Amino acid sequence: MAELAIRKPVHEVNAARYDSDCQEALAGSLDGLLAQAEAAGWDRNRAASAVMYLAAKRLNARAESW
Repeated sequence: MAELAIRKPVHEVNAARYDSDCQEALAGSLDGLLAQAEAAGWDRNRAASAVMYLAAKRLNARAESW
């Protein structure tokens, strides 16, 4: 079985450290994504902004489906 690119949570979803733990788990993958975007010719700051927009859009779509 292939190893996960993002590690599993250490804390329960309602734990105080859950969000920071998630951020730490995603940071390396996000840095890699931004590096790939930059290598492809995209401005790194604009790519980071695009990621923020896409994340907010998906969060909003999920909230609307509840």
